[in-house]
Amino acid sequence: MSIRLGELFACTEQGGAFVAESAEGRLLHIGEVPSGLACNCVCPGCERRLVAKKGDVQAHHFAHHAQQDGRSCESAGETALHKFAKRILDERLEITLPAQVVEEQKDREVVVRAAKRAFDRAILETKDGQIVPDVVLLLRDRRLIVEFKVTHPCDPEKIARIQAMDIGAIEIDLSQYRNHKLSEIADEILYHAPRMWLHNPREREARARLEERALLRAEEKRTQIEHYRSSYRHRLPSSVPGSGACESAARENGLADLINLPVDGAGCFTVAVAEWQAAILEALLAPTKPPFRTRNALAALRSRRWLDPSFADISDEIASGVRASGTPFNPPFEAVKAYLAHLERLGFVHSDPTEIWRSSHTLKARIDKARELRARPVKRTRQLRQLVEELIADLPADEAAAFVFEQWSCSTLVKRGHSPQDAVGFDETRWRSFTNDLDNIATQIRFSPRERLDLIGLPYQGALARALERQRAEEAERQRANQAKIEADRASRVADLRNRALRQIGGDAEIWLVAINSSTGGRSPIEAASDSEAGHEDAVSALHSRAREIEVQHRASERKAKAVAELAVLAQSRYYDDERATLWMRGRRRELGGKSPEEFTIDDATLQRCGELLPTKRSRR
Repeated sequence: MSIRLGELFACTEQGGAFVAESAEGRLLHIGEVPSGLACNCVCPGCERRLVAKKGDVQAHHFAHHAQQDGRSCESAGETALHKFAKRILDERLEITLPAQVVEEQKDREVVVRAAKRAFDRAILETKDGQIVPDVVLLLRDRRLIVEFKVTHPCDPEKIARIQAMDIGAIEIDLSQYRNHKLSEIADEILYHAPRMWLHNPREREARARLEERALLRAEEKRTQIEHYRSSYRHRLPSSVPGSGACESAARENGLADLINLPVDGAGCFTVAVAEWQAAILEALLAPTKPPFRTRNALAALRSRRWLDPSFADISDEIASGVRASGTPFNPPFEAVKAYLAHLERLGFVHSDPTEIWRSSHTLKARIDKARELRARPVKRTRQLRQLVEELIADLPADEAAAFVFEQWSCSTLVKRGHSPQDAVGFDETRWRSFTNDLDNIATQIRFSPRERLDLIGLPYQGALARALERQRAEEAERQRANQAKIEADRASRVADLRNRALRQIGGDAEIWLVAINSSTGGRSPIEAASDSEAGHEDAVSALHSRAREIEVQHRASERKAKAVAELAVLAQSRYYDDERATLWMRGRRRELGGKSPEEFTIDDATLQRCGELLPTKRSRR
């Protein structure tokens, strides 16, 4: 029966092993041997005698003979593997060593290349220094430790001790072969299974060579950085516009604010900042089919020979060193990229991850507007001529005959401080305002003429004079009509007040109308009504007050007459002589404040008071 690798490390629930070692050193499976001590087996780990337990209740397994709990050694499986591997290595005396390469700052050194290596012999050692190696291979006076990984890798402490001993050591990973038969993994152990170096004494020398080369490179790098730093002359944006063809074209296209931008690395170009940036914009906007990339922009500058050869091929590493020294530096490619990125932040270009740059709608609209501005003067001049010709077409021929458009167009308008030709260059709002003013001259002359009306240099003087004369005549007529209306309104108010007074106060009306009245501002009611509508309203209010007073007086007189009549009847009932009763009514009495009963009596209460003064019985005196 064949033994699988995993069975070397497996055990039963009772702790027994499945693999043992024969007296001849051959590994045996529990299924290959007879029961009991007849198996004639020993433990691979401690080499003590084993008993094969193959009953009907428990799983078949090996256990140590004459041991109380019967458990096997914990290291038996590992020892069995080591013995098996040692036997394979001792038979063939060769093994594939893994490659080892050390790297440092993009530099690499091959410590050893992957290859088959022959050895003199293989041994198992119980201890080598402070460690117990799995297997040791010997080649003359050199040793190679071979460790095996099945369940766990070599622990850090053991690796550290191997490194301290400075002995070569590799680890072969057999964890993926646990289900393979031992007879199938011999070549895997020797040649194919994954393996790695735990320690290689030659690694130290390789790293020393890397370090030496790194120092040389660092020195060379410092020299190059200093060379570029000292030779670089940064270019700042110019404070005044330049005369370069590309810059002029960009400014003409309304792109002045998109050039002359500060960029690190601008000193890598031999022309002004605004000029090379304008050339990039020109290349970006050119109607070409291939996508526009950063390299296309740089190529456009290179083709114009604007790229300083000193910085054409500088590496990114050296460029970073120059920049780290405090110099505002970028290699040409990065300077161009930084400029395009600046335009992207401003919203005038867009990019994608493949560094393809596209002009935005905002940029295209800006250029279209600039083109429209360039065509604007001719277009507006034509519009202006047409408008003026339409305006003066209705004027009398003798008044328009002396007008010359070209002369008017170039003349400064006194009240405006600019010529019509200057207005052609105005922004849209000012231009629209100017043409509206021209278009409204005739309307203003017709509906609101005035002496100092701005005629904007057009021959409207005669039309304005006629309009002013007509305005004066209309004003005089309005004043006459207004005065007539005032008189009519005054007469109407006076007549209305008089009619109201006659209706409300009758015969007292004429006297009340002309009498001074405090309610009408110390004037007579008829004067107040004559002055204004408000005075008429005050007079009407005063009339209502007077009417109410007369009504009150009339009612009081009626009450008095009634009370006096009743008192007279009462007096006659108390005197036998009517003449005596009349004398009592008219006689003054101290009780009544010196008034007679006839004077004192004005209502029921005063009637009762006077009645109390009459004799209680009918009297002759």
